[in-house]
Amino acid sequence: MKKFITHLIAEYISMSKYEDFPPEVIHKAKQCILDSIGCMFGGILSKEGKILIQSLLLNETGHSTIIGYSKKTTFFNSIYINPISANILDFDDSVIGHPGATVVPPAINLAELFELSGKELIVSVIIAYEISIRLGINLQPLVSRESILGHGTWQTFGSTSVACKLLNLSDESIANAFGIAGANAPVPSVMKTTYGLEGPTMAKNNFGSASLAGIQSGFLAKNGFSGPKDIFDGDTGFWRMIGLEKNQVNADIFNDLGKGFKILDIYFKLYPCCLFIHPTIDKLKQCIKKNHIELEKINKIFVKTVSPLSKMPFIKKKPESAGDGRFSLPYTLACALFKVNVLKWYEESNLRNNLILNFAEKVEVQADSLADQTFQQDQQTILSRVYLVLDNDKKYFCNDINDISHSNKSLSLDNNFKNKIFQLTQQVLKNSNRIDFLINSIMELEDVSNIKKWLSNIRSDHNNI
Repeated sequence: MKKFITHLIAEYISMSKYEDFPPEVIHKAKQCILDSIGCMFGGILSKEGKILIQSLLLNETGHSTIIGYSKKTTFFNSIYINPISANILDFDDSVIGHPGATVVPPAINLAELFELSGKELIVSVIIAYEISIRLGINLQPLVSRESILGHGTWQTFGSTSVACKLLNLSDESIANAFGIAGANAPVPSVMKTTYGLEGPTMAKNNFGSASLAGIQSGFLAKNGFSGPKDIFDGDTGFWRMIGLEKNQVNADIFNDLGKGFKILDIYFKLYPCCLFIHPTIDKLKQCIKKNHIELEKINKIFVKTVSPLSKMPFIKKKPESAGDGRFSLPYTLACALFKVNVLKWYEESNLRNNLILNFAEKVEVQADSLADQTFQQDQQTILSRVYLVLDNDKKYFCNDINDISHSNKSLSLDNNFKNKIFQLTQQVLKNSNRIDFLINSIMELEDVSNIKKWLSNIRSDHNNI
């Protein structure tokens, strides 16, 4: 029998067990679970989250949890809703795309369905991050983001990995599941849903469809449904299906599986906006603090960074909606510097706040050739060179930080991370003791014997929508 790339993936998925993973990898996986759960709590309360509930929760009876909401729903409905909810605020983890959104939510719901243990959940999460990130890195456009970009395409294989592990599929069934998932993955739509003529929309990422395709592929393969096991091989492989010019997916990208862990590269956001903007925010905050600069004395801010940030929607200074706001560098920069509560950045009162909008008018963004060159070599590195001009014409150059703020990759449960979780969950959980229980129980998730029972302790007691 001919071996395809899906067979290499299958061997890793079927053979991996909890004991194979170093403590730092298990710890990072638990942080990823905590971060995604926090984002789901916050996301379901947003305008988009309320639309999800109003549109998709009808009169059905179900047993699957919607994180942050009291009413349960059908299994596949939860598989669609929770990943979208995790990503709505643009606050969820990132490295390329948002891998956690199509890994953690479906893993939780599948573990709930079959009353699996915390260890089983952790293993499936680690495996899914490792497979999907490797595929994602090698399914990116080689030269330009101008026409083809989509995260849901490759992130489908994150939820597929979860399904294959938690359904305990055979190697051949896993290969079929990846083929089925590839055949049903969503198209790469980000250049339209985020960067189109109308600007960012609520449909910015198709993570609900991606998660559904992956989880359904696992169930179908388990029961004998076949798919193209050569989905990543040959001239008609997945790369061609999503419009790329070259296939970069080969056996070599899996050589260090079980040794070099991509999950350790995951970045936890401290701002609810596009990751590309974060280095500029961090750089400017540190520069202002270091030099004791008063915000009201700043006359102009010049930012030189990667080309995409010098174009719409990133340079829009007066966002009209939350969708606009999350991609506006001038606006998000102003919110961060004026220390606006991160969950209120896109409320109507702040979107119309003259103090914030007037400050945003002072920000000018320019493309930088060095930043573009660096980004082409490593898409995890966003250079941002900033200088300030004060009212007295005094200038400050803020160039002492030169990457994507990777310090947040290895966050322990420090005050910043804990504060993020508290902010995201407090409107639902109300009590700080319940939030502490959520955090502590996730950091001891390997001791949980039944995810279904554990979820009953962290769910909302009432309807918040």
